[in-house]
Amino acid sequence: MPKYRTRDADTYGHAIGILLLDYRGPFIPGDVGNATSYGYPVLYKLVKGLTFERVKAGDQDVIDDIIEAARELERFGVRGITSDCGFLVKYQAAVSRSVQVPVCMSSLMQIPFLSQMFDPSRPIGCLTAARRSLGNQVLEMAGVKSEINVVVHGMEDYEHFKWAILEEGGELDSDLIEQEVVTEACKMQEMHPDLGAIVLECSLMPPYSSAVQKATGLPVFDFVTMIDYVYQGTHQKPYQGYY
Repeated sequence: MPKYRTRDADTYGHAIGILLLDYRGPFIPGDVGNATSYGYPVLYKLVKGLTFERVKAGDQDVIDDIIEAARELERFGVRGITSDCGFLVKYQAAVSRSVQVPVCMSSLMQIPFLSQMFDPSRPIGCLTAARRSLGNQVLEMAGVKSEINVVVHGMEDYEHFKWAILEEGGELDSDLIEQEVVTEACKMQEMHPDLGAIVLECSLMPPYSSAVQKATGLPVFDFVTMIDYVYQGTHQKPYQGYY
């Protein structure tokens, strides 16, 4: 039998730790905040007081609480840490310096990688919850250099998305949100017919990735594709072959 070291934990076997905003949800299947979205065990840690508004503002007073939560997840044995808001990239550097496991705080971090897959003239589309808050500074924090061709569209002007998600209306019509997300993705493609791929910034958008791909015919990446990538790299299994 292999030998195991004792850890300061109440439970074991969690693959990925996920830092949560202080947000009411709901979190439907496919959402980062819904544990059924993964084929492996995840461990959630809510950071009290960490609201979306404070994150958008880049509030520095929350850094210690975020770091403490990340360290707690690490003590519980997770092999990677992520979050449930693309704007938490603002705290990527602080968290990655504070723990030993890989940290990917934002789905936006996929953009530099994806930009290498296509001719530089073809933009990578980014669909975000709040376009007016996602400027060049936020993209730079995600490793998106000025020479990378990125097109950013937002969802904040769609009535139901704004009310149900940004204003936490307490009731979410998933079919209507899907319709709004697909509409904006198609509008982005119409304006930029040479798009290479689309990244969905918001952690509540992965349930609609398939619909966006079907409507646009493009590769679509989201928070869950990034988390799956981290999981695969941190949980390699012996090769069994195909037969």
